[in-house]
Amino acid sequence: MPKISTNASAKSGPRENNYFYDDEILPDLQARRKARLNVLNSVPADVPKEIGMRTITVKSNAGKYFVEFSSGSTIHGFKHFVAPNRHPIERFLAVLFVVGALVCLVFLSVLFWNRYQNDATVITLNNDSERFKIYKPAMFICPMPNVDESKIPQAFEKHGIERTPEAEQFFTFLSYVNYAEMDKTPDFDKVPSNKWLEILHDIRRDIPPINTKEPDPYEAWVVTENGICLAKRNVFAVYATYKTPKRQQLVADILQFISKANDLGENLITACNRADLSAKEGVKEKLPNLYWISNNWTTVPIPDEVPFYNRDNDRTLETVAMQNEALFAMCDPFETLSFGGQTKLIQLRMVQRLIMSISEIKTKSNVKELHVHQRKCKFVTDGGLKTWPVYTRNMCTIECRMRVIEKRCNCRPHFARPIGGVNVCNARQLRCIGNITKDLFLSDNPPPFCNCLPNCNLIRYQMADSGGTSTLNVPTSSTSISLIIDFPKIVYYRSLLYGFTGFLTSVGGAAGLFLGASVLSFVEIFYYATFHVCFYAKRVKEKNNKMYKVPLHD
Repeated sequence: MPKISTNASAKSGPRENNYFYDDEILPDLQARRKARLNVLNSVPADVPKEIGMRTITVKSNAGKYFVEFSSGSTIHGFKHFVAPNRHPIERFLAVLFVVGALVCLVFLSVLFWNRYQNDATVITLNNDSERFKIYKPAMFICPMPNVDESKIPQAFEKHGIERTPEAEQFFTFLSYVNYAEMDKTPDFDKVPSNKWLEILHDIRRDIPPINTKEPDPYEAWVVTENGICLAKRNVFAVYATYKTPKRQQLVADILQFISKANDLGENLITACNRADLSAKEGVKEKLPNLYWISNNWTTVPIPDEVPFYNRDNDRTLETVAMQNEALFAMCDPFETLSFGGQTKLIQLRMVQRLIMSISEIKTKSNVKELHVHQRKCKFVTDGGLKTWPVYTRNMCTIECRMRVIEKRCNCRPHFARPIGGVNVCNARQLRCIGNITKDLFLSDNPPPFCNCLPNCNLIRYQMADSGGTSTLNVPTSSTSISLIIDFPKIVYYRSLLYGFTGFLTSVGGAAGLFLGASVLSFVEIFYYATFHVCFYAKRVKEKNNKMYKVPLHD
């Protein structure tokens, strides 16, 4: 039996297994290159020669592009679509799980979107009642009837109306008519209906100033669905006035005066001196003091503060004294009076006691970033009404009611703001309105077609009778109402619960959970679907041109 040298086998073993041995010790470049080629040729064919996961081989350019995207995508699962040597069941399971993850992601994204659109806000409450700042209510006093007989001769003469019992009775009826009594409107065609409101304004009954603890720059006579009423502490009263209140007109004059001075580049002292000289010469300009009839759409700046109750000074009682029988109503200072609101009849020679309960909903500032349909309420600055320069729920209700009247009776009542192209209702058309009161949602919420959303900031004042005392035996003709204030213990807040940031975070978390995707993954999809397609097509075109290029010979 031949002997085998152990030294030879020991020497040859390490050289066969150590592929880089020659590369380390051979100083000659040619010998080193030859050794490297031998090493590469000795690598098995099934060993990958590239970094990363191996991919399947496809022939079409579209398939190659998909393989390139899937093999390099940061979205989990796509690489399994192009992996080689996979059993059909493995490929089916990979497709099933990836598609299932996509379905779950889409389903959750739809849920998150619906939540962002429909449930983005939440109502919270604050019970720190000692720190509440409760605004005083706006008051409306509507005399019954609102006619001063001593003013009738002068008003009729001004408008060229023959003073007859028929005319006096008609305008007396108009002064207090409401929807419930319009079907009883008497015929009267001697005065055009577009002059009725001006005549009613001229013959209205004067009400002595109502004593309040603070000056009221917003006091004005307003036109309501209950007639012409005196409004107190109502910021938006100017939008329902036939004539601009004197105090607000004074403010408008001052603002126009300052604006003209600024346009002329004058300082305030020079402008005042010039205005004084102009007044003395009788050439000082003035603004027209009409609001409705001059088609004035000027918006009143919303004040930072309105009168509010001070618990230490106001306690729980507020008194209103008057000299006439009238309807009494209260509402939010940033609202207007609408028919159907709570009213109380103020009887002569009576001291009436009412318990006023207050409830309030405020909206936090971050809710403004939402669209109107998301927060399900409107701020006064949202607008959207055709006959009012600002938005409130009552303004929207009145406007919608007027649209129904226009459609059914082809006119607008005399107490509605006139608009071009629509006639003012005559006596026959007022009776038409009285016959459709069931369709005017007088005591119900406005129907959905009105699209009247609630105010985002809302204060409700509810009145409840608490008895009264007759003053027939007292030598006085005045009457008064004592408001017993029931301060709220809780104030509700409309807060942002689920904003756009929350929606984006939820979708991003779901994408990371089901697909392992991030923002860069979606950027990658966009890149491969747009820009990279152009680069890939250009590269394929250049490759095909080189492949089919034929050399030219002479």
